[in-house]
Amino acid sequence: MDELHIRRALGEFATGVSLVTTADEHGPAGFACQSFSSLSLDPPLVLFTVMRSSRTWPRIAETGRFAVNVLAEEQRPLSEAFGRRGADKFAHGTWATSPLGNPVLHGCVIWIDCELIAVHDGGDHHIAVGRIRDLGHREKAKPLVYHRGSYAGLAAAGRDAPADQLSRQRPSV
Repeated sequence: MDELHIRRALGEFATGVSLVTTADEHGPAGFACQSFSSLSLDPPLVLFTVMRSSRTWPRIAETGRFAVNVLAEEQRPLSEAFGRRGADKFAHGTWATSPLGNPVLHGCVIWIDCELIAVHDGGDHHIAVGRIRDLGHREKAKPLVYHRGSYAGLAAAGRDAPADQLSRQRPSV
């Protein structure tokens, strides 16, 4: 199949925008990730995919840990900075260190601190599975969304309640 045709078709699927981060003796590292998902509640697992050519991936594999930072709609400049090679990605935003030692972004919708527990082959990508060790979220924050090659925000659909009016419960970890 034609790669461009596949990209266009899969671009119809709206996704959140996440930054996957780690840190080692060389400092912080990270990349913009659009293929992130919850995997299991028992045990608490998430997954993300990363290109085999990623410069950050070897550092995540070596440290055995990572954080997922799900961006809020006002954090688009961070996504753009993390999407560029060679940029000082961590010069943007306000960062803290997670309990596992990963960079976590202040003001993001969710941050999830994970231990890398499995890696699977995914063609030109790795599929990384992480066990959630800690997490936090910002109430009523609206996520940054990527759809059809562009950034977007959430809008209430039909008679559904706006996202900020839905009840949310913090999962126990």
